[in-house]
Amino acid sequence: MVRATTIEVARGNLHDARAVTGDMAAGAGQVLFAIDHFALTSNNMTYAAHGVDLRYWDFYPASDAGQGIVPVWGFATAIDSGVTGIAAGDRFYGYWPMASHAVLTPGQVSARGFADVSAHRTGLAAVYNNYDRASPATGDERAYALIRPLYATSFLIDDTLSEVPGIDAVVLASASSKTALGLAQALSARGGRAVIGLTSARNRAFTEATGYYDRVLTYDAVASLADVPTAFVDFAGDAVLRRDVHVRLGDALKLSMIIGDTHWDSAPPASADLPGPVPALFFAPTQFAKRLADWGPAVFNARLATAWAGFLGTAGWLRIVEERGAVAAIARWADFAAGRVDAAEGVVLRLG
Repeated sequence: MVRATTIEVARGNLHDARAVTGDMAAGAGQVLFAIDHFALTSNNMTYAAHGVDLRYWDFYPASDAGQGIVPVWGFATAIDSGVTGIAAGDRFYGYWPMASHAVLTPGQVSARGFADVSAHRTGLAAVYNNYDRASPATGDERAYALIRPLYATSFLIDDTLSEVPGIDAVVLASASSKTALGLAQALSARGGRAVIGLTSARNRAFTEATGYYDRVLTYDAVASLADVPTAFVDFAGDAVLRRDVHVRLGDALKLSMIIGDTHWDSAPPASADLPGPVPALFFAPTQFAKRLADWGPAVFNARLATAWAGFLGTAGWLRIVEERGAVAAIARWADFAAGRVDAAEGVVLRLG
């Protein structure tokens, strides 16, 4: 048994986070993990913003119904195991709570890892229930936790767009976010389409300096978008910006994808009355399941690994910042909730 610390967020006010402590122990068929470190990115704000409709709150139930535990990507070490195939000291990468410790119920354990089969996770997206054994091949675990899960989404969006004919340009909102940067790099490497970023004036210079975009515009320059067949990939979730893009491009807009909510606190737009195509929510696990069926796990993993290596080789812009403790975690969460994010910075936290 250990004394664990968990960060909970008020479901009705994502600015409000608190630390909750309590005893935690592994039961029969369970493993108690100490969470070594995890990444905090704008993607975690998307998990919180969609905690109910996409069931992100369901992965780790909070202490009461008004609170939520935000899932995070990171690495953890088994410290007490009643499961064959997992010993104390074994380390795994996956989808953890924002906490110092976690208890999981592994199903079949293999040399590669396991899936958590806890009853409350039945019916949730399978991609989030899988845990991989850590290995030296992972490289820098901090960069892996920060970008790999985001890049998997970037990879799947690029794959989806590759099947859409007649597109000459792709416009990315919140172009400095890490998932957008991964997509921009993938699109640029694929070639054949102009890659255009929309970002804040504060982040414009950084976004241009990555070299992934053919053109970077500030949000107030949407009127300068060209009338060419365009796909809009919306990582921002800003109602006014989405309407501006749809109104500006009209019939030239061929596809409108909603990915995340880096501007999570803006009012949701009335999508049905926008000019052009109706915006459609992109849910990465759906495309992941499709490609697993199309390609098989081995081919999917090989293609993702090749693309990931290509992106990581261009990510010299990433500056990793490590902090420890609940106070630091709550302060960092407040920064993300308020939009006080340095696009070049990667935040890695540890509570224990």
